[in-house]
Amino acid sequence: MRVKLRGRSRGFTLLEMMVAIAILAVASAAVFFSNSEALQAQARLEEQTIAQWALANQVAYYRLAQQMESGALHAMTNATLSPQRMNVGGYDLEVSATVLPSDVSGVQHVRWEVYRIVDNDPIGPIRSLTAWVRVAR
Repeated sequence: MRVKLRGRSRGFTLLEMMVAIAILAVASAAVFFSNSEALQAQARLEEQTIAQWALANQVAYYRLAQQMESGALHAMTNATLSPQRMNVGGYDLEVSATVLPSDVSGVQHVRWEVYRIVDNDPIGPIRSLTAWVRVAR
């Protein structure tokens, strides 16, 4: 038994195909841009994590310097309070320190900031850290 189709044959029209492709393109663009934003957020988080490590190292180094003998103390203290350039985790960073007034005698209030170095210029600060350090007597 044969079935005869009346009118047009079954299938998609050109207009229906164009609408389907447009919907697919919009959905693909949305997925692409959301992934792009996620990658940018991941890169910022990585940069801030590396910066936090550099700051924590500087604070630990400075606190260690405060516990050393006077000759070594003077050299280490000046080195940690002056701007330090370093490469940590593939990032070129500069860590600088500012000594702030402290109301407590024997305690030094220090604020460290870390900058990203791009084309030999510091950009930032990316992260900062404030610490109170007992001063050697």
